[in-house]
Amino acid sequence: MAAKVPGVEMGRRIAARRIERGFSQAAVSRRTGINSSYLSRIETGKVHPTVRTALRVAEALGLSLEDLVGPSPPERRPQPCPVSASGRCMMDLVDPGIGSGRHGETEFYSSQQIRLLRRFLAVMRRGGPDLLKAMEVLLGEIAGRQD
Repeated sequence: MAAKVPGVEMGRRIAARRIERGFSQAAVSRRTGINSSYLSRIETGKVHPTVRTALRVAEALGLSLEDLVGPSPPERRPQPCPVSASGRCMMDLVDPGIGSGRHGETEFYSSQQIRLLRRFLAVMRRGGPDLLKAMEVLLGEIAGRQD
């Protein structure tokens, strides 16, 4: 695999974040006081900005300097399949035409339940101890009401 040129990588990150946020080069240029043609050359990796200029661009985009010059995030690896209470892969149990539950011995889940599970797991992975404790209390309350 070819080594990445740091200035080119930073330029790509700037362009990607600018586009994600819906800013034109002219808008970022106005917010930073940098000429738009200079910003274009930064984004294409033709020039390497000073730390001060990179900081101005980062602030204009609502990012930290580390977001622009830090290490690349690790590549996403496929996530393991969420497992149901019966130990089966939940993705194999999705039936979009039917509600959730059990029908005889067949376990199945709606697409909505799978989406909610994924969101719940994402919050749980990012959550600190206080959030996890709050979730535990909330789920305990919900489970107690269903008994």
